[in-house]
Amino acid sequence: MGLLASCHWWRKRTVSDSLKDILRKTGPDQHQNQTKDKWEKKQDIADSYATDDPDQTPTEQRHDHYRRKQEFASRLGPATERLPIRTKEEIEKMKKDRPQRRQISFEGPIERLIEKYKDPKEVFEHLSIGQLMKYELDEETGCIYEGERMLFDGEKLVTG
Repeated sequence: MGLLASCHWWRKRTVSDSLKDILRKTGPDQHQNQTKDKWEKKQDIADSYATDDPDQTPTEQRHDHYRRKQEFASRLGPATERLPIRTKEEIEKMKKDRPQRRQISFEGPIERLIEKYKDPKEVFEHLSIGQLMKYELDEETGCIYEGERMLFDGEKLVTG
């Protein structure tokens, strides 16, 4: 029998995250699992006694079944208490496993970026979304264009 089964106070109060972490590490709560299984069996039995209206379409019958299931589930308590509890380590691992996307933000006008990074491809890595829509890079020559006007010839900033 798990630690939670011997403590009845936890059902009526919200449990702090640190306490949930400790309780999770002690192992699964067999009492809660048994209670959940018992409720699911009772739900199925209660639902089997419900008579479907023969005038209803199969979609309406499925909808009624779903509503009865929802009503029965509401007797189990708040859904948040039935969700799995994640430890801080699990949350950190989840964050590490996610791919890191490039942060797109405005660093300054393109002229300043050209002076700072020199390489046109590197400049385009640091452009904001609006700047990416405004400027074009010719991959072969390294020239940067604003519409028809050339801003950077691959070597130096074009003025005029």
